[in-house]
Amino acid sequence: MTEPPLSFRPYARLLTMLGDQLIKNERIALVELIKNAYDADAERVELRIEGFEEEATEEEDTTEQESATRSERGRIVVRDDGCGMSLDTIRNAWMNPATPRKYLDKKKGKRRTPRKKRVVQGEKGIGRFATFKLGKIVTLTTRELGAEVETVLVCDFSPYDDDFVEEDGREREVFLEDLTVRVSQGPPEKFAGAQHGTVVEITALRSKWTEKMIDDLCRDVSNLTDPVSRFTGRSAPDVFDVEVLIDGEVKSVEDESIERLRWLIEEKPVLAIEGRFDSENNVFLFQTQDGTDKVDLSDSRVKALWVWRQRLREGNADAGTEYSFACGGFSFTFYMFDFARDAAGRYALTPTEKKDLKEHRVYLYRDGVRVYPYGDKEDDWLQIDISRGTGRAGDFFSNDQTIGWIDITQEQNPALRDKTNREGLIESGGAADDFKFLVRAFLSFLKQHHYARYQAQKVRRRAAEIARGQLVTRELSELKKILRERGEADAVRKVTRIERAYGNERRHLVRRAEMTEDLAGVGLSVEMASHDIMLLMSRAQDIARRLVRMARGAGLEEARRQADMLIGVLQQIADGMRDVQRLFTGGRGKSRKLLRVEVILERIHQIYRPVLERGRIEYRTAKVGRSPLTARTTDGVVMQVLINLFDNAAFWLDTVDHDDRQILVTLDGERHQLVFSDNGPGIHPDDLPYIFEPFYSAKGEEGRGLGLYIARQLLERHEYGLFVAERDQERLSGANFVVGFAKGEN
Repeated sequence: MTEPPLSFRPYARLLTMLGDQLIKNERIALVELIKNAYDADAERVELRIEGFEEEATEEEDTTEQESATRSERGRIVVRDDGCGMSLDTIRNAWMNPATPRKYLDKKKGKRRTPRKKRVVQGEKGIGRFATFKLGKIVTLTTRELGAEVETVLVCDFSPYDDDFVEEDGREREVFLEDLTVRVSQGPPEKFAGAQHGTVVEITALRSKWTEKMIDDLCRDVSNLTDPVSRFTGRSAPDVFDVEVLIDGEVKSVEDESIERLRWLIEEKPVLAIEGRFDSENNVFLFQTQDGTDKVDLSDSRVKALWVWRQRLREGNADAGTEYSFACGGFSFTFYMFDFARDAAGRYALTPTEKKDLKEHRVYLYRDGVRVYPYGDKEDDWLQIDISRGTGRAGDFFSNDQTIGWIDITQEQNPALRDKTNREGLIESGGAADDFKFLVRAFLSFLKQHHYARYQAQKVRRRAAEIARGQLVTRELSELKKILRERGEADAVRKVTRIERAYGNERRHLVRRAEMTEDLAGVGLSVEMASHDIMLLMSRAQDIARRLVRMARGAGLEEARRQADMLIGVLQQIADGMRDVQRLFTGGRGKSRKLLRVEVILERIHQIYRPVLERGRIEYRTAKVGRSPLTARTTDGVVMQVLINLFDNAAFWLDTVDHDDRQILVTLDGERHQLVFSDNGPGIHPDDLPYIFEPFYSAKGEEGRGLGLYIARQLLERHEYGLFVAERDQERLSGANFVVGFAKGEN
């Protein structure tokens, strides 16, 4: 027998789940009510908290009964001058949880409010339950624009416990349909004359409000809408003012720290970035202090980023091939600061200024209204701290040193929707993940290029000041001059001894620095050489296993042939280890000799042959003139330079989309130079002035920023040089480096 169909009959405790448990805290609940006023086209919202008392100090002994009394006599009132609601709207929308009206209107293209043409924020129809997070008795008074009457709605749930399982202390089953709401209409009292809007009065408060809660609420109210005026002080086109009153006294939502923040972002940022992401063309277009710039997602510098390679490792092929993202375009404004102790000039920050900056993060706004909790200093929504921990910290700005805001729109980003609990964006469908990834990748790009140039310039300035000033020597000379004029011969002799000791110590430190550069170069080289040696060892083990199997089958002739192969492979390992040994400081030796560069080049090519084969890179050499290219130096110096050039070329060729990957090395014995060329992406013009600076690298995760710097330093000690090829020296379309082996060519 077929039973009659069933219908859902929710218990009243559903209100607790949708209000008290789903919404994070009282601040978010009040923000929801303010957002409702925004959607109602209000220009002004008055938020009053009455019966407020500061949180009890440690010395005070506050009983539960006293706390309950405070909550009972407390009251929260939210009043707006919006369009108000009719009785029909209350009956068919406000009283129907999860009403789809706004959602369906948006699907039909009706996204904006009737008067101010604001983009409607709400769509889930459960924001009203935020009131029950705050208190058990809610009185709603509203007058619709143009109406003659005022409608009053009273929701009194005080007889019930918090979970709606008891009424007046007696256990009973309470269903949602059992909760009755009183409604009445009459002449306007709260909205006299031509006034209109809505007043929500909440009593029987669930929590007592503390000073900290009030301060946090004011901060939330301050940055709820219009990031332009908050961060820059410029006036906003849409008026939406929220006034907070505590026991009748106006509480400022803008403290003096905001004025300090405006001054900081105007005067102190190393980078000030304003722009947008064009989702149709997958390109970031932005403006800096230096002018207009852009970066395409197909740019090899983007593909080199750790965050990009990590995405590929996680199996997202779209990011590496079609560049397909589920989110749409967005605009952004960022300010980056130098928190380092050695920041100088206008970029230096005081402890107070650093503290002010740490109060802010990157905020997210949708159609001019903030998406919570993004921007709270405790919230790492862009996963910057995680990326700094799992990747390379140097690839990312810290959360402390970056503030700003990102603007999205419902029109361009319909898939970026708020979670029901208002705790960020819904993660399903990939849109939120793609959006955060793009922002994180762009910030990483800024750190490794635009900010890295600032850091390189800072190092240059510091080195130039030291070299130009010769501060210690100059000061000692001045001191000796003064002492001679005073006739203090003993003091002059003492200063002379100090001067001599300083010179000896300085020479010692220079030698230590050179040794450190040598060892750093060894480390970079051994990393690659040891990798390939391990591959050869693996081959040797495979051959040895085959020999064992063949010996068992009595295949003696074949076994002998396999044994010969094993000997050859092991010989390659031995040769490779000898090459590695030449890289060490002791192997370089102090005596220089005349070397044929071609011989060393072939040796390094053999080391890199497996790498080139895996990358499907064609390797060629060419000779100019009849004379061989020679250099009076050590094997280790030439090897170090060539290893770095091979390593860089292989890395950047791996980022290009075309299959015709080439390396061409031209040996010119007559001009005493080697030109190392590839047809990769080449050196970006903005990076060109910095590629030989220490710790400057565009290679992201793979880069240390030492290779080219050390290679040039080693050559300069031998009066040789390493530089980027001029136009007439270029052999292929990508990066072209010239190694000059003529004395003084640096």
